[in-house]
Amino acid sequence: MASGSFFFSTLSLAFLCSFLTFDNVKADLIGDLCSKTSNPSSCDEVLRSDPRSVKADLRGLGEIAIDKAITSAKTSLNLVKALAKGRIQSKCIEYYFIAFNSLNKCQSLILGKDKLNLYAEAANADINIFTCDALFYGKEPIFVKQASQKTRDIINIIETFSNLP
Repeated sequence: MASGSFFFSTLSLAFLCSFLTFDNVKADLIGDLCSKTSNPSSCDEVLRSDPRSVKADLRGLGEIAIDKAITSAKTSLNLVKALAKGRIQSKCIEYYFIAFNSLNKCQSLILGKDKLNLYAEAANADINIFTCDALFYGKEPIFVKQASQKTRDIINIIETFSNLP
């Protein structure tokens, strides 16, 4: 009887360890991806804050990053729209719409295996948001600067994902 109890305990422990290892593999997947980005701590925060990341594979993490980039870009755009009307604001809005177009293309590209075009569209979104920022010549309101930087950090996750084998 004691050997049966020992066997059951050993089996239970092995089963528990397999779950812990599985969770660590997922955690390492996020850590591995984020370590390759330009802002690893931001990447880690963005991906881990989404409940889908718990069960996501690498492509799933890319999909989360795209969704988060679109949401963040909408927030940034709304901040730009709240600024005084003028040439800079109208050009920024144009650049953000180009960025949205690219991010929307990323949503379909990530479903395929065309990582080159995925990278190109993510980079295009990044460049257009950067161009909006540059129009302010360093005098943009801090809340706009922070919001656009957050968006660019998230886009960098997509760019990093697209460069992985």
